[in-house]
Amino acid sequence: ASTHSQRQNLYWGQLVLRKDEAGLEYLEWKSDLGAGETTGESTPYLFARPDNPDNCPVQVYKKYAEKRPGDMLHDYDPLYLSPKRMYSMWDQVWYSRKSLTRNKIEQMLKVI
Repeated sequence: ASTHSQRQNLYWGQLVLRKDEAGLEYLEWKSDLGAGETTGESTPYLFARPDNPDNCPVQVYKKYAEKRPGDMLHDYDPLYLSPKRMYSMWDQVWYSRKSLTRNKIEQMLKVI
């Protein structure tokens, strides 16, 4: 059972910030952290939207990285972290070092 749950985990290193030849930033999804560079056609990408920064996945990623604990930015750290119980928008860190559980994510998705 633990092997099955490990496959369900999403890791910080699976979402990689890159730039194309023109300098446009994008996020690349790596399904396998153990694999080297991914160049396959099936690799999902999310490109920056410089004309719409409020709805830009790259800007959201950067803000999330900025508000995570500094020691939780390693490849095998959990992608989804639990928010701190008490924080303000001026705090340096908004998230705890605890991963967000699947049940909590499902609860949040029901509300969205």
